[in-house]
Amino acid sequence: MRKLLAVAAVAAVAGCFNDPSDPKTWIKQLDDPRDSKEAARQLVKLKNAQAVPALITLFKRSHDPEHLKAIVSFDDKSPELVATLIDSLDFSEDSFDNASIAATALGEIGDKSAVEPLMKALVKPLPVKTRANVVKLEAMKSLSKIRDPRAVDGLIKVLATPAEDQDFFLNKVAAKSLGAFADPKAVPALVRGLFMSGAGATAGANIFQECRASLIAIGEPAVDKLVETLQRKNTDVEFDAKKYNFFPGIVEQKAAMVLGDIRSQKAVPAMLEQLGKPDDGLKAGPGQGVSGHQSIIVALGQIAGPEVAKPLIAILADPKAPPKYKTAAADALNLVGDPSALPALLKVAGESFIDAKSKTIDAEKGAVVASAATAFSRLADDTTPAVKWQALPKDLEETDAHRVFKAADLRIDVAKACKKDVACYAKEVTQKDPPKTFGDDVTWIRAEKAAFMLGRLGKPGLAELAKHLDCEDLSLRNQIVAVIGHFADKGCAECVAALDKAIDHDRDKTGDLKHIVDEMRAVRAQLSH
Repeated sequence: MRKLLAVAAVAAVAGCFNDPSDPKTWIKQLDDPRDSKEAARQLVKLKNAQAVPALITLFKRSHDPEHLKAIVSFDDKSPELVATLIDSLDFSEDSFDNASIAATALGEIGDKSAVEPLMKALVKPLPVKTRANVVKLEAMKSLSKIRDPRAVDGLIKVLATPAEDQDFFLNKVAAKSLGAFADPKAVPALVRGLFMSGAGATAGANIFQECRASLIAIGEPAVDKLVETLQRKNTDVEFDAKKYNFFPGIVEQKAAMVLGDIRSQKAVPAMLEQLGKPDDGLKAGPGQGVSGHQSIIVALGQIAGPEVAKPLIAILADPKAPPKYKTAAADALNLVGDPSALPALLKVAGESFIDAKSKTIDAEKGAVVASAATAFSRLADDTTPAVKWQALPKDLEETDAHRVFKAADLRIDVAKACKKDVACYAKEVTQKDPPKTFGDDVTWIRAEKAAFMLGRLGKPGLAELAKHLDCEDLSLRNQIVAVIGHFADKGCAECVAALDKAIDHDRDKTGDLKHIVDEMRAVRAQLSH
């Protein structure tokens, strides 16, 4: 009897001294339903790889999502784990938690054997509104991380599916994911996607920015299809335009915008030719359409090049040109950056915009004059001769018309003070206590001019400008993004790094910040070429 008691005591003492830092202690308890939950939790804390096979065995028996979460928390890429995750991709509308966890984990592991199974999960037919769509979303994210070209066809299929037939958020993620591949095969679907919109609960939503960024990432191979669309020869887009009753001018507007982003000289002849054709959006009238020609003119400024300045100057100087064209031409000439445009801009800035009879401002003419004066002052540098703006009646001295000329003087002052000095312009971008010439606009106007000049100073100026992508003034930040997008290329490593950091920091923001992040993504795509 004493011998039996002694053996029992020894066994009890041995049990008490199981080491909690030893994974074997907890692995033994995984088979006990009463202890398995705590055992799995402790194994996750220990992060010892020898626990993975035992946890996989437990999961295969339980199919419990918590057990699968425990497994994927380990930095394990073993064939056994990959096979387990692939098996878990089989899901239904009512049971999808494991598939969602598995889809995410397979992207982190990056094993290409998961591509086909993830594609199968991606194209699985589901109702429009179901929580199981999360599996498709995670599958797309993981396919983007794995970057296997086989995924492109599946992503195109999701993008091309009408909003009436699936959750429109899937179209959005597919469009964004295609940018990671930059495969020309996706161009037709992405161009069509520029004009897609949601249906039902998502009516009014669109995926323009996601398709735009992905087309920019593809670059030159997207130009032909975009030109075809601009010329109203894209049969798919024309079918959609008729079916969904597109706003007049919207096809030309969006195609031109993306062509401007891609900055391909190849597109210039077709864009100039298009300006000789009717502008259906302008013809439709205010609120009834958008001017496609206006967007083409601005896009020509973005592309710039030797063929562009003269036609833009001609539009600006044409007394019969619609005011929208003339204001767009002024903006575009600043982007072209050719000093030969300065006399034409100055002449238009001197035109009268006050009605001779009523002595009131003609709003359309005033807008043209303001655009010309603004573009002149943005383009001017330290060598530009002194300017005397047109005299205004005294009762207009406190109006916006007067402020336009004051702002132009401020910009020119900055150029003359800083000349080619990067450090001087950098101080203007960050100044906190500017001279109080008028209101609070002084800081912004001087900083805006400095941003343009830093862009024009090439790599040293752009590297400095990239430091200010996190500035608090959102309108200035937006301007800085635009300047980097216009002047930088992939050789500006500082620009690329700053954009990546800013996008990552603000990726989930809403409102005005979301718009800026969208623009940063577009610019980042430009700098990939």
